[in-house]
Amino acid sequence: MSVIVLLFFSVILQINGQYPSFPDCQAGVLSSFPICNQSLTSRERAADLINRMTVLEKISQMITTAEGVPRLGLPKYEWWSEALHGLAYSPGVFFGGDLPAASSFPMPINLGATFNMRLIHQIASIISTEARAFNNEGRAGLTFFTPNINIFRDPRWGRGQETPGEDPFLTSQYVYALIQGLQRGDDERYLKIAANCKHFDAYDLENWNGTDRHHFNAIVSDQDLVETYLPPFKSCIQDAQVASIMCSYNSINGIPACAHQFLLETIARESFHLNGFVVSDCNAISDILHTHHYTSTPEQTVAVALRAGTDLECGVFYLFHMNDALHRKLINETDINQALMRTYDVLIRLGWFDPPEQQVYRQLNKNNVDTGEARQLSLVSAQESIVLLKNINGSLPLDFNQLTNKRIALIGPTADATIQMQGIYHGRAPFLVDPLGGFKNITAGKPIGVDYARGCGISSHSERDFAAAVRLAQSSDIVIFFGGIDHTIERESVDRQSIALPDIQLSLIQELEKVTRSPLHVVIMSGSSLDLSYIRDSVGCASLIWMGYPGQSGGLAVASVVFGQYNPAGRLPVTFYPASYVNEVSMFNMQLRPSANSPGRTYKFYTGKAIYEFGYGLSYTTFNYTWDNRTFISAYSIQSVMKQINRQEKTIISSIRINVTNTGSMNGDDVVLAYVTPPNVSSEQIAPFKQLFGFERVHLKVNETKEVCFTFTVETALLVARNASKWLHSGSYRIIIGQQHIGVIQLQGQTIRWV
Repeated sequence: MSVIVLLFFSVILQINGQYPSFPDCQAGVLSSFPICNQSLTSRERAADLINRMTVLEKISQMITTAEGVPRLGLPKYEWWSEALHGLAYSPGVFFGGDLPAASSFPMPINLGATFNMRLIHQIASIISTEARAFNNEGRAGLTFFTPNINIFRDPRWGRGQETPGEDPFLTSQYVYALIQGLQRGDDERYLKIAANCKHFDAYDLENWNGTDRHHFNAIVSDQDLVETYLPPFKSCIQDAQVASIMCSYNSINGIPACAHQFLLETIARESFHLNGFVVSDCNAISDILHTHHYTSTPEQTVAVALRAGTDLECGVFYLFHMNDALHRKLINETDINQALMRTYDVLIRLGWFDPPEQQVYRQLNKNNVDTGEARQLSLVSAQESIVLLKNINGSLPLDFNQLTNKRIALIGPTADATIQMQGIYHGRAPFLVDPLGGFKNITAGKPIGVDYARGCGISSHSERDFAAAVRLAQSSDIVIFFGGIDHTIERESVDRQSIALPDIQLSLIQELEKVTRSPLHVVIMSGSSLDLSYIRDSVGCASLIWMGYPGQSGGLAVASVVFGQYNPAGRLPVTFYPASYVNEVSMFNMQLRPSANSPGRTYKFYTGKAIYEFGYGLSYTTFNYTWDNRTFISAYSIQSVMKQINRQEKTIISSIRINVTNTGSMNGDDVVLAYVTPPNVSSEQIAPFKQLFGFERVHLKVNETKEVCFTFTVETALLVARNASKWLHSGSYRIIIGQQHIGVIQLQGQTIRWV
């Protein structure tokens, strides 16, 4: 659902005063029913409540804006709240009164760039705390349609910024840490909030070349599904035990996702053990009939969606047509009861029916929102996400001692970015520090001037402001260009046609290069990759920073990096492709591996030369890796491994220990990335060129050394065949730490089919 629609719903609901409330299990009608008996299991409690409803009352509970059942003392409930990177505008979230704002953290694409899962957990914990505080004040629900964990397979996708990046392993680690922080807290009896992993599955197209997400049929091979598109959902559902998932708009191999029984029942529930409910994306049930033409009547549509496992609808199709489907015996009341059992079981696990005095989370209030800890974390997370891409001759950081009585010019369309720094699915932030404000904050009280000129718009064609920007550059000692893109170019419902830096910005950069007293510094804001080859290669550009969409403290974070108050260590969570990439592969092509129609996707399979590779990022200091060659035992027997591990994928084959030393002159973080290059199985089946299997972010003082350990597991070694079967192959597995070839793990014996 678009942000505009979200804002509309939020405003309407606030005007109408439709704030959530709690059932009264102490003195209300419900108090004498088993739903209020905490000695019963959650399913027993839910079953009794459901059995007391009439059919029409049951149906009214199967849409996200669920009406109450007054005769039972059941209040209305809005299932749709948002909290992608902080509480966000949505039908269930209202800002105002004692809670005018909530912490706005960097977008998930930034959080992926931190490669810091402890940080992700901390952020999620604060978001869930603020969510509970809002809920207790009647300003949010308890069920949040977050996170988006689809793989960012194509740089044109408008919603890639909502994800942590292109790699299944990184995304899987991210979602586990995030769900733990969102759902688990100080009271193990209750879910803190209920999260929702979306969009299940293979959803990563908005509107491209005349086909939108409502009509798109994603043709996905079993190999790509198992190897790339499913792993984050497995981590979310099976490992993190998320409370719900959302089925997507698109069809998958001809079957709409919300009618896809194999995906929802066989995979999500039977294989991954989903303990919760499935909700449709908004109006996706209607799409089954009207855009995918998978069914012929509304009643058939209800039946295929409900029996596939879609329990709750974002929309009203169920409300209007479910009773007719029941009368025509396409479904039965047991199907309805099963769906309601899953949704109400989650509400019970959230403590919605239990007395507030016995719940830690019900005591949270406005004092737990926008705390000092949250403000500090918003800054730290933005700093950790910033990626230094170029730094010729150590031109950064700027030295205060050399800037006395100097003037710094900030020029460009994102130098004064505020709300744009929040990306999409944002809420009302307590404050927004733009880059200009950040620079003025850091230079306050110092004899350094900071001036600003816009120069041009994000993607306009007008050069009318060039002259003022050029004059400012001529009179300044340091010039920093702030450019990139924003939600006018990439957002929900909008995919890009071009991944080049907008022409107007490139023209302005070239004009500035002609007049600056020293080489230009460039800072790029975006939630996806851009062809930055000109800036990378130009001698007129001394440095290049990617800031992503860094949230409420983004401007201060960037300034702190430029002035060396923070040593950057972010790493790109996506591949930065050349602009020509969009002409080489269709967005409709879901295949990851290279073919006659594609140069391949993501760092694992891209055959071209990237502008900047996944995992790339510089620091103001230097690091050295050393290791003991004895870490690598030359060979392991596959048969011996099989005997020891009893077919457990996560069983360790080998441990890899690396010593990391800060050999430079500044304290800083290093992100240590561990890749494996598997053996070539056959010329017909292309194995990943390399794939991430471990990462660790470590802080090191000057001359300090720390040991980082990675485990090489069976799961790391398994290769997925074309038919989606997994194999443990014999052969050499090359281990690469960062860009360094560390060693080889040799598996010997007969290749074994795992599953």
